[in-house]
Amino acid sequence: MTTPQQPNSAQPDPAQQYPGQPNPYAQPYPPQQPAKRRKKWPWIVGGLVIVFLAIVGGCAAMVGGVANEIDKASNSTATVTYRVKGSGNGSVTYSDQDFNIAQDTAAQLPWEKEVTLKGFGKLASLTATNDFEAASDQTITCEIVVNGEVRNTQTSRGPAATADCSYSVPSEDTQPSQ
Repeated sequence: MTTPQQPNSAQPDPAQQYPGQPNPYAQPYPPQQPAKRRKKWPWIVGGLVIVFLAIVGGCAAMVGGVANEIDKASNSTATVTYRVKGSGNGSVTYSDQDFNIAQDTAAQLPWEKEVTLKGFGKLASLTATNDFEAASDQTITCEIVVNGEVRNTQTSRGPAATADCSYSVPSEDTQPSQ
């Protein structure tokens, strides 16, 4: 035997049946839960940390690269040949390794000297002066030669005439130190 089903004594809420319609029972709607808002500060802090790490990493890479280039430059060498052309005797002054100045006061011309410059400031400097008893038409010429190429030359004429040459050796003209 079957028993008739009992009708549901609870009436469905019309507000739920028909959303957007006024509530016929004048009861307040149940409170709506506010939308859950995500916190922004962890994202901001995370972004700042990433930017900070990128800056620190970039600076470290740059400093490392600069330190490597400084090390290579400080250990590089350049072979420089100093030449003085003329006749008779003269006085020769030239820069040597570590910015030392050397002088040959009674040099027999023509004169030549090869030096190796090392370090950052590879400045080749040569000054040649004619003897005081030189003839008025006697010339004296200084030359700075780096890697087989004349980089600077000057000529002067007469007694006690001075020819002055200088050349700052760039890194393209240097070789790594052994």
